[in-house]
Amino acid sequence: MKKLISALVLAAVALAAQAGTSFKLLSVGDDVDAAALRDYMQEQGGVAVELGGAYAPADPAAALDAIGRAAVADTADDGTYAVILYGRFGTDRPQGVCLPAERFAILNLDRLESAGDPAKVGRRAGQEGLRVMSMLLDMPMCPFPLCVLVGYQKTEDLDRMSGNFCPPCHEQFLKTAADKGLTLLPAPAAD
Repeated sequence: MKKLISALVLAAVALAAQAGTSFKLLSVGDDVDAAALRDYMQEQGGVAVELGGAYAPADPAAALDAIGRAAVADTADDGTYAVILYGRFGTDRPQGVCLPAERFAILNLDRLESAGDPAKVGRRAGQEGLRVMSMLLDMPMCPFPLCVLVGYQKTEDLDRMSGNFCPPCHEQFLKTAADKGLTLLPAPAAD
């Protein structure tokens, strides 16, 4: 009987781990293709990112941290590790907010603007998406200049930076994500 109970407990744990959790990506507006941003974040990160759809803050003029807390309260469910909200919040507001303890991050696309070049804004949003996923997992910045986690001074620096992790950071990202119960995606097939 003990062996049967042990086997059932192990099966339940395996199923729970298999179900996993994901980041939930929400958009305020449609300036960046949400599916393309999600695909980029999944391909480069290797973890599940769920499209949460459009989100309309009750008070768009509220502080970004208040908007983030409301988005978590309004949209997070048992399958959500953290909410990542992106949209245009004004050039007079921060580039973003990332509060790992509260499991949300906000990307302000107005601060990623590039003279009307939507492709550049989309690429920058992808890079920042990877960075905030890492921050939400409490990963540190990386000193390697070809890693998306290297520090930068100006938004334009993103255009010269890598759009992906260096191998040690990617390995650490996947290990940390797995330890926190996020759903890992199968590695792409080698060419």
